[in-house]
Order: sequence, then C-alpha cells, then structure tokens
Amino acid sequence: MKLLLEKATADESAQILVRSKLRAVSRRMGFGEVVRERMELVCNEMMTNQLKYTSGGGRVQLWESADLYPALDIFAIDQGPGVFDLPAAMEDGYSTSGSLGKGLGAIRRLAHECEFYTLPRGMEPESPWHGFALWARFYPDEGAVSSTYEFGSYLRAYQDGVYNGDRIYLRLRNGTIHWLHMDGLGHGSEAAQVVEDKADLLETDDASLEEIIAALSRRLQGGRGAVAMAVGLDAASGSGTICGVGDMAAFLINNGRKCAISFSPGILGHSHRSLKSTIVPFPRQALLITASDGLRRNWSLQTFPGLWRLHPQIIALLLGTVVGRITDDQSVFAIRVKPKKGE
Repeated sequence: MKLLLEKATADESAQILVRSKLRAVSRRMGFGEVVRERMELVCNEMMTNQLKYTSGGGRVQLWESADLYPALDIFAIDQGPGVFDLPAAMEDGYSTSGSLGKGLGAIRRLAHECEFYTLPRGMEPESPWHGFALWARFYPDEGAVSSTYEFGSYLRAYQDGVYNGDRIYLRLRNGTIHWLHMDGLGHGSEAAQVVEDKADLLETDDASLEEIIAALSRRLQGGRGAVAMAVGLDAASGSGTICGVGDMAAFLINNGRKCAISFSPGILGHSHRSLKSTIVPFPRQALLITASDGLRRNWSLQTFPGLWRLHPQIIALLLGTVVGRITDDQSVFAIRVKPKKGE
C-alpha cells in the first residue's frame, strides 16, 4: 500500500484537488472510463458528507495497492458526530439534512468493495476517536481477483517521507499465505535500504519460518539491523505459525478476545535469542493483525467496538490513522479467511 494523497476537507476547493489526483492516478493504473466516473462519484459523496456534517473536519486519503491484486482505495475519516443509526443511513431516502439521501447507498453500489464504520460522539468512552470512516476500493480488473483470504495493509513513512523503513512482503500459493513483516531500525533512506529486496526469502517452498528469519539475520549482518516476523497461514487446516524477533506486535482476535503474541528479544543482524515458532489457531472467523512499533499497543477490542467483523482493509486503515505513532514509520497488516456467501 502506498499513500498517494491526504487532503483535509476544509472547503469545496479540496474536492477539485482530490478529483484531479484521482483522475491522473486512475488513468495511469489503466481503469476504464466507466469505473473512473464511478470513482469520482464515490469520492464526491464522501467529501460532500464531510463538508455537510462535520464542518470541514474530515480528510480523504488515496491509496494504491500493488500486492497480488492492483487496486485504488479511497478512505475518508472525520471526527464529527458519527452516525447513530448506520443501517438506516445506508438505505436510500434516509437523510438528516434535507437531501435525497442516496449517498451511502450509492457508494455501496458503485464501489467494487466498501465498508462503513462509525463511533458516535458520546459512545466512545474507551476510544481516542469518534466520527465516521468510509472505505471504497476499485480494481482495474475485478474479474482477476480471487483469493482465499481478505487482507488489508497500512504503510506510512515518518513525516510522509519518500523512504519507509517498514516493509511487508506477501506470497500466496495453493491456499496458503506467507508474509514477512519487517522494521529497519530508525527511519529514512538507511532504514528503507535494510528492508529492500527481501521478497526472495519467501520463495523457498520447504523453508521453515525459523529458517527464513535466520537467513534474514545472516543477510543483515554488518549493517543497521532490523526486527521482523515471518507468518504462515493455512485456511484449510485452520492454523497458523509465527516466528519473530524484536519489538514487533501480533494480535489474534477470535471469539471476542484479543490475544497478543510475543517474540524473542534482539535485533536481526546483531544479537538475538534462539528462534522459536508459535502455532496459533486460525478458524474462519478469526482475525490476525501484525504491526511494527509504529502502532501503539494501548488499544483493546472496546476501543473500536464492532470494527473487528469488517473487512481487514478498513481495520488496518483505521488503526494506522487513529493509533499510529507519527514519530516513526508505521505498518499494519490484517487478515482473515474470506467469508463464504451468507456468512
């Protein structure tokens, strides 16, 4: 995931800038004219809602995803009053401002994928945020998207710089997914160089996670070093394995409980304890989140009630935006088995 633009919705002029960027990016990514028109309608609805209900207190982000399936995401978040009856607000004809009331329903129909999340003011005693968040995704080739999993990511460099010392590499093969989540020490170009060109570590089919992390540690010797984890999930068996070193975080959310998974202390490329994998259950309804120390740890399931059943992409975006540490590079990855129809 790459952040292309973040713009505060202070006035109507912001819509012009965001639409201009959206047109340029969508053409570069090869979207057809019809889908580009749908994108603009969705973006306009999001920003119009923020101007109407939050007095310009919102912001819109454009994200480009290149992992596995290219996509363009529009994410809008505000700190307004929120929506007290979200199911009703998603029905055509519902409005609290005298408009036609087709905004949220139109977004749901026009986007390839979308989610809405709200935490109304006065109902967030354990959260640092209240308001409304909307995520909409568009694929250049929706027919090519086929996966056993739903996943989402958030990668943002310190001060939105060019270089990000956090990196996530994915490999999806035969119903299993593996990823390497890395955090190069510090930030800036030197930290980014540490985590570059490491995707090949996931290409050996018979390598264990301990062997992957050990190979990474050998490759980083004599340099700045990094902390990292390697994760493998198998939807068919309903289980996963995690192996990591250093100040990284992993959380398994299942049956209304959040379980934190700890890693061996140390720094890859320098010194660390012996490597040991952790086996975790991963039933269909479970959600697994991995993150660097750019994500604060002082959140619970009650911080964002009802969020955890939604698509992992809006989960990653909301966590990164609300509880991310702006003093460091940030990275979050969230995944679950894709629900079957009717689930």
